[in-house]
Amino acid sequence: MDQPLEIHPCHRHSNGNFYHETTPSERTFIHNTLTQHQAFKLHKFSLDFSYGALQYLVANVQLQHDIEFAISRQVQILSVSTELLFEDFEDYYVLPNVFYSHDNVPSLGQVSLKGFLFNPNPPCDLPFASLKALCLFDCVIDDGTLKGLLSNSPVLESLTIDLCHRLLNFKAFWCQSMRLKHLVVRCMHNPGFNLEIDSSSLSSFKVYGNSVKISVSLLSSIAEATVFRSRYYPYVQNFDTSTWLRNLAHVKKFGVNSWFSQFLAREYEVNNNGWKIFENLKVFAWFGPLEKECDLIALIDFLVHCPSLEKIEIDFRFSFWEEAGEHRPPFALERPFVENRGDGQPTVGFLDNVKKIIIHHFFGYKSEIEFIKHLMQKAVVLETLSLTYRRLEFNPESFSRGYTSCPPKELVQEEIFSLSTASSNVHISFHHTYHKLGF
Repeated sequence: MDQPLEIHPCHRHSNGNFYHETTPSERTFIHNTLTQHQAFKLHKFSLDFSYGALQYLVANVQLQHDIEFAISRQVQILSVSTELLFEDFEDYYVLPNVFYSHDNVPSLGQVSLKGFLFNPNPPCDLPFASLKALCLFDCVIDDGTLKGLLSNSPVLESLTIDLCHRLLNFKAFWCQSMRLKHLVVRCMHNPGFNLEIDSSSLSSFKVYGNSVKISVSLLSSIAEATVFRSRYYPYVQNFDTSTWLRNLAHVKKFGVNSWFSQFLAREYEVNNNGWKIFENLKVFAWFGPLEKECDLIALIDFLVHCPSLEKIEIDFRFSFWEEAGEHRPPFALERPFVENRGDGQPTVGFLDNVKKIIIHHFFGYKSEIEFIKHLMQKAVVLETLSLTYRRLEFNPESFSRGYTSCPPKELVQEEIFSLSTASSNVHISFHHTYHKLGF
């Protein structure tokens, strides 16, 4: 019978920043556990391993033994995470050749690797015939090595590339199986990193990061797309946002953050373009905050010109940090929204098919309330508004810097329930969480 085996000898400290180095006794325990394990097959093998520079050679031997043990048992799900303490990525543990050349490599169905250095042009003697999901986190791998790995994975369906070093280009068509359906590219800070989304089998992709140059082919197979950037950069050379957005006009689910509302506002200002082409969009997800009134008006106008839109999901979790960074008193419900300088005019049109609006991490900023108010005045068939109020309370030291704690939930709830609605059948569901900061 297939069995899971998970070993976690490293522990993250309560502050989340430090790891406990694997001790000799823990390594002995791991070795004895594996030696005594009698199963011929493993469903899952998971190992988290932290070591210091002085233990590097010992760790090399043990990790190679552990990986070989798992693959020798025809493991289906392999997860190995290494943490080299206080060293540069040049000293990452080298992924052993047994990962590529063992007779049981074709049995691997799901692989997650963290903190490994991939040797260029490894010996891929056998295909990863069953590999459907691959996740590389904080690994050192170059373009050619990744391309060779993917071309040797004929049934790969899901790929995640997260904080990988030395990688300068990625093209989705490197997955020659034509089965790749889900792609996630996150935290790629390599200068000039180029991402080409050009595989006709893709149904969804998610991209997080500012230094990523995105190129999206017109692919009818893509139904879901998420693109997160810290802000919109209209003057970046060779980064034509308008072009790849047009190639996503057919998607049914689209997720973005503040850069998108900034882009829309600039399109209005420069090109008088309302972006009325997302006719198939059913679900729109947006992460805040809103910085200007013109951003809000442009975003609302975009939404009312999405005729198939049924659900809007908003997350304001970044609003507090944006406000706090400017040392502005947050959560004052009486504050005007950007002083209403006439940056734009209320848009004409309604959200004809939107039935559900979900609000996460609502803090009580006036800009947030203004956004919700506009949505409720436009959604003529709205059935449900679900809102989670995140109340924060600061310590006395924070008050001296100009911060104020959130208003009581009763005041915020009253403000929300007093908003006028275009729909006569809307049900408002109000939830709240409470957090103390700095105590």
